Amino acid sequence: MSYLIKFKDDAADLIRFIRKPNDVQFNGTAGKKVSLIFNMLALEIIFSLIFIFPLQYVVEKLIAVEESEIFKNLTLLNAVFLTVILAPLSEELIFRYSLRYKKIFSTFMRREKWNQIFPFLVYGFSILFGFIHLNNYVNDSWEFYALSPLIIASQLSGGLVLSYIRVRLNILYSMLYHAIWNFLFAIIIPSLYVLFTPVFVESTSEYQIKIEEKAFVSTVTIHAQIEGDKIYEITARRYQFQDLLDYIYEKGKLSTDEGLIDINFESKKGISKEEFLKILRRKYDIE
Repeated sequence: MSYLIKFKDDAADLIRFIRKPNDVQFNGTAGKKVSLIFNMLALEIIFSLIFIFPLQYVVEKLIAVEESEIFKNLTLLNAVFLTVILAPLSEELIFRYSLRYKKIFSTFMRREKWNQIFPFLVYGFSILFGFIHLNNYVNDSWEFYALSPLIIASQLSGGLVLSYIRVRLNILYSMLYHAIWNFLFAIIIPSLYVLFTPVFVESTSEYQIKIEEKAFVSTVTIHAQIEGDKIYEITARRYQFQDLLDYIYEKGKLSTDEGLIDINFESKKGISKEEFLKILRRKYDIE
């Protein structure tokens, strides 16, 4: 019961902060500070499940939202360094380090004036933090920019939560929260997704095919035996599905949102490219 009360109090304080940000620090024990971190994590996950993920689903039905190339071919080590170490450290220093009244500010600004402009600083840095993440995607259409607030809704709301943690606790806790969030959604969830995604296997008198989805790059290889319109063999490791389509068919002719795969395909007599595409479409969305 006491935990639920603390959770409710933290949620209420976050809402008050979002409505009217104030530069007031929380002076509690380390245990209470860690508790605040995990309460914020729970709140943001609940908010994402109810609002953010449905919004992103609708947006992806309206326009193509493709990740930047830098995020498509990351090794596990690179992904951890980029999302769990580099991004939290650099982004927190850039967007939230200044969100506390310091001695250096007192030389040219009174505390009363700081309190007046503080909400605008929080909102401004949170919006800037959100829109800088448009660089995570590849799309230059007017629809993309028109829908951009929905595309980066997670970063916009996350920026406010991180600002709250930075102000109530300190910059180290906002870095910690940022790292935990990125580790969860950039490392753990993608890994679990591919772990529980069924392997696509078909075996007939004409061909055998096996496709496994992968989360991160290791050694990228591809070997294919294609003669004219006939496909006899394709073996690829940690290969982008889109790159495979571009390799077999004309570049840009087909598109898919599927990611990294391992594929083993063999046909002694060979099958046509059209028939191969039909096989893939039985399992995967290809336009």
